[in-house]
Amino acid sequence: MKKFVERLARRFVPSTSLLSHNPLFKWIVNFSDLLPRAIWPEFRNLPPNHLRIRVGVGNRFFSNQTYYLGHAENFWLYYMGTGAVSLTSTIADIGCGCGRFAHHFRDYRYADTRFTGKYIGVDIDEEMLDWCRRHYDAPRFEFLHSSHANKSYNQAGDTASGYAIPVEDGTVDFVFSRSLFTHLLEPELRNYLEESLRIMKPGAQMVMSFFCLDYPPPTYGGRHTFSHQIGNAAVESLAVPEAAVAYTEAFIVDLARAVGFSKAEVIGKDPSIWQPDLVAQK
Repeated sequence: MKKFVERLARRFVPSTSLLSHNPLFKWIVNFSDLLPRAIWPEFRNLPPNHLRIRVGVGNRFFSNQTYYLGHAENFWLYYMGTGAVSLTSTIADIGCGCGRFAHHFRDYRYADTRFTGKYIGVDIDEEMLDWCRRHYDAPRFEFLHSSHANKSYNQAGDTASGYAIPVEDGTVDFVFSRSLFTHLLEPELRNYLEESLRIMKPGAQMVMSFFCLDYPPPTYGGRHTFSHQIGNAAVESLAVPEAAVAYTEAFIVDLARAVGFSKAEVIGKDPSIWQPDLVAQK
């Protein structure tokens, strides 16, 4: 019954991010956020609720504040623990949204230590970028607009040519994205891999999460079926193909190696994990 309801809901609302642009939906979810903001001071500096929903909150439309605040903790603990990133790194966050991963570096203070590197956020959504520009300090943080077209995020954009990240070659220590590849068809996927490689320093690491057909999310068979094929991409909806996109492990690893990465592997294959990571080194 649950899977039937999930499939029915997904048929009428193929993209939650697209729904978050609806004026009535925005008013309802933002109004629901007024009381929590009034009660808990730590919620008052969060992005508006419709923007938090747009970047993904596990369908927690009305109680996602702590999800937003803590979602990135395990990611940063793991990759800082491996030495891939540090408080002095130049970091590129592709698909940065409304700063769900960036706020940890902005707010970090311990024993007079702060983040002294450079954090570059890239996204197609000007509304989220504008919010970040108003709430993150320059020059530590910079937010750049991508011209890629994407129906799921309500951007017409450019479909004819690739997007060049306005960052100099070989200057970035760590490139990552969370749930970016889940919204990219093959041409855009390859473009972002190539651009990531170009801006990375030699030996730097790239980490990109994605829906993997070999290790499907817990929602597979209900909310997600990936039943339509567009090239090597398996998509949930032909009407809004970028709403949810999955690839095989072999394809994603082979593509990373084909564009020039020296090493590429997929980690995080536990069945409870929604999206494993493609980890590649320049």
